[in-house]
Amino acid sequence: MSSTEPNWASPPGATIARVMKTREIDSAEFADAVGLKAQEFEALLQGKLRLSEKLAEALAYQLGSTARFWLARDKDYMKELARLGDAEIIGVDQWAQSMPVASMRRFGWLPADSRTKAVRNQALLSFFDCKNIQEWGQRYSAGVGAVAFRTSLAFASDGNATLVWLRAGEAQLASLASAQFDRGEFERILPMLKRVSAFKHPATMLSRLREACDPVGVSITTARAPDGCRASGASWFDAKGRPVIHLSFRHLSEDHFWFTFFHEAAHIILHGQNHIDGEGVDVMGGDTEAQENEANAFAQNILLPDDIRQDLMSKQALNAKSIMQAAKAAKVTAGVIVGQLERARVIQHGRLSYLKHRYRWGKNSFVPDLIAS
Repeated sequence: MSSTEPNWASPPGATIARVMKTREIDSAEFADAVGLKAQEFEALLQGKLRLSEKLAEALAYQLGSTARFWLARDKDYMKELARLGDAEIIGVDQWAQSMPVASMRRFGWLPADSRTKAVRNQALLSFFDCKNIQEWGQRYSAGVGAVAFRTSLAFASDGNATLVWLRAGEAQLASLASAQFDRGEFERILPMLKRVSAFKHPATMLSRLREACDPVGVSITTARAPDGCRASGASWFDAKGRPVIHLSFRHLSEDHFWFTFFHEAAHIILHGQNHIDGEGVDVMGGDTEAQENEANAFAQNILLPDDIRQDLMSKQALNAKSIMQAAKAAKVTAGVIVGQLERARVIQHGRLSYLKHRYRWGKNSFVPDLIAS
């Protein structure tokens, strides 16, 4: 097996599900349109129903492309299933080698005794809550997996490292009792959430942030990024249509944390789609420059409203006193204001960084500790 070959089989249903989600197509209506009963349609999505020529023509009519494309997609899927069935052990080993295993052990996400291949492979599958590599491939060809693998790095370590970080957030959702998503109420409370920045300790700050977001159906998760993952934040919608904001505390400073949070909130409010914010276009994938600019402006305007920004800029000197006055007016910490001014290149990076709350990773791989000033 070539090292460049994917180690899982993605069914045609994964492509169908992605297109349907993008176009907001109702499952029941679509199943009826292509002539399938509900159970048959579910089997199609899971890769348990082969495509007939008639069904391929219906998919082409409803979703685009050609019947030939859909039949080829089905044929390739069956070939991959056969290949994986003949070489499953080799496939799992190669798959495991592409994972950030060292980071995962260091973070406590894999047991310390997972040194042999068999134990390591099983521990990795357990981390993803999957029984085998085929189930992993089917599950993560959509959802958070599609977010991580929507670039040409789909089978590289960077993609898998990002997926591990996303899974660390996904695994927390079962313990978070979010209500039904209320978009209007979430948008209404967003400007008030920046007041939570007043809590210095990340654990307390995160607890208060969750308390505010849970009632409007928005889940907040955090996790340290493993080696190879350059993501600062991500947002996606769970199976019940509730948004998740996942944060990595990258750069370990309050200003970066809050800017990333409101940036992800902007994608939920403005764009309603899955998104990863990171360093490099190969992480951010298909997001348009316009969307990124909109999300940046949204976050900036919440953290430092234009009228307060203009008043601050009119000062003869941008010093600690004027920044703390602006922070009081904006209802955020001085460190957040410093970060905004650095982003705008109004002040030099590091000049007033002593005003920021900074963090460091300790034993907890999900929430960092505060560095005492």
